Amino acid sequence: MHKQIKVLLVDGHTVQVLPIAKSLRKNGHYVTILCEEKLSYGWVSRFPHKKILSPSPSHEPEAFLAFLHEHLSHHHYDIVIPLFDDSATILGEHKKSLEKYAKIAVPDYDIFIQGHDKNLTMKVAKEVGVPHPKTADLEKVSLEDAVAYCGLPALIKPNVGAGAKGITKVETMQELQQHYAQIKKKFGASTLQEFIPPGGRQFKCQIFRDKDGSIKGASTFVKHRYFPVTGGTTSCGEIVDIPALVEYATKVADKIGWVGFADFDSIEDPRDGSYKLMEINARITGSIKAGMESGVDYAQMIVEQEMGMPVSSYTSSSGLVLRQLALDVMWFLYSDNANRFSAKPNWFAFFGSKMKYQDGEWSDPLPMLAGFVAGAKKFINPNFRKEKMTFDTTKDKV
Repeated sequence: MHKQIKVLLVDGHTVQVLPIAKSLRKNGHYVTILCEEKLSYGWVSRFPHKKILSPSPSHEPEAFLAFLHEHLSHHHYDIVIPLFDDSATILGEHKKSLEKYAKIAVPDYDIFIQGHDKNLTMKVAKEVGVPHPKTADLEKVSLEDAVAYCGLPALIKPNVGAGAKGITKVETMQELQQHYAQIKKKFGASTLQEFIPPGGRQFKCQIFRDKDGSIKGASTFVKHRYFPVTGGTTSCGEIVDIPALVEYATKVADKIGWVGFADFDSIEDPRDGSYKLMEINARITGSIKAGMESGVDYAQMIVEQEMGMPVSSYTSSSGLVLRQLALDVMWFLYSDNANRFSAKPNWFAFFGSKMKYQDGEWSDPLPMLAGFVAGAKKFINPNFRKEKMTFDTTKDKV
């Protein structure tokens, strides 16, 4: 009889915990999650075996790290898997000290940071010939030289950060001078990046790279709808077959030496139809369920790799549609009538073998309800609503 593998998932409040915990449990592993709060996807889900409240990696990083050390020293786990940017960064930075307790499913920090730091990622893309927006390091070149290279309008982008925080579009040199100092003070080192005009599609490419450099699984995902409607978090997307995106992701991962799961954001440039790499999400993202439901078991591959087992290979099948229902309802309410009733996939098509929901399913319905309630609670906050509704760049948050 094989020993049951025990897995600790950090960021159990996030929506991505649902497919990961489901897969791990289905494969016979014991799943414990750490949650920031009880009103969350993971806390009400039936898939984790055990749920524990912990400090927030985002808001209390020092308290979280102390809690994690204490918890791991008193409880046995085989693997720890982070599910969001802040926890992935903390685990990456402290991987050596944490590995005396369990396997930490994050690349070594010198590799991790090349995927997490947007400026370093763009440098790698340039080296390996992967299309990407023109990008200038504002720590190394003057604002005038940056504008001469990237052009205007352009985006100021913090090198490290979750989602679209700090990303600001500037139209003139005066706006660049005005905003850059504030962004650097709040978010740290930043870059100036060529603005890709609207009109092109946005994509994700998720891959799993084994230690021998082989790609054991890959899936590509086109984003159909967002909330806010001008560009925010994906509310509906679809698995598609675009080999070029997998090729680009593989080239970058090979150059970095990335091992494990990685998620690549790209935009289709409407000026020439090319796919341009925007950044790497160096952690598990919410849309991972699309790839997993289309045939690629990323969670099991993580376990196999961390435990030194042969990593299984998987093939993705196209056509699966993934919706986050709470956000898609908001998309419908805030869209104009033309978009509401002509949207593809059809907004009113709720069922079918190819239709899946990011925030729940029939066998685990409570997370969807918790997501609606938590989302409404956030939306009541005027500061959150102002930030959410005025966001207007090209960056997706999931």
